[in-house]
Amino acid sequence: MSVMEDVFLNAKSAVSSVGKKAGRVIDRSKLRLAAIDIRSELSKKYRLLGKLCYESARNGKNYDRDMNKLYDSISELNTQLDAVNEMLASAEKKIKCPECGVYNRRDALFCSQCGTKLSSEDTDSEEEEEILDFEEEMADDDA
Repeated sequence: MSVMEDVFLNAKSAVSSVGKKAGRVIDRSKLRLAAIDIRSELSKKYRLLGKLCYESARNGKNYDRDMNKLYDSISELNTQLDAVNEMLASAEKKIKCPECGVYNRRDALFCSQCGTKLSSEDTDSEEEEEILDFEEEMADDDA
C-alpha cells in the first residue's frame, strides 16, 4: 500500500467513527428535546387542573368530567416521560437507583439523591457493555 492509501484509509475510519459518535449525540439530543416537550405539556395540564379545582371551589360548579380527562392525560404523559427518561438513561449509560429511581452516573457508588449504595452488578455490566462498544468500534475501524 502506498502512503496515500494509508492516509485515505485512516481518514475514512476516523470519519466513520466521528459519524457514529455524532449520531449518538443527536439521538440523545432528540430524547432530551422530547422530554422537555413532555414536561412542558405536563406543566400546562397541571396548571389547567389547578384552574379547574379553583373554579370548582369558587363557583361550586362540577368539573369532574373535565378533571378526569386531565387525570388520564397527565397519567399518559407521565408514562411517556418515564419511557423517554429510561431511553435517555440507557443512551447515556446511567444507572437507576433501586430506592428512589433517580438516574446516576455509571461510576457512582452511591445515589446522588438518597445516598443508597448502588449495586456493583449494575456498574460491572455497564463496564462490560462499554468494553463491547469499544471492541465493536475497533472492529468497524478495521473493516
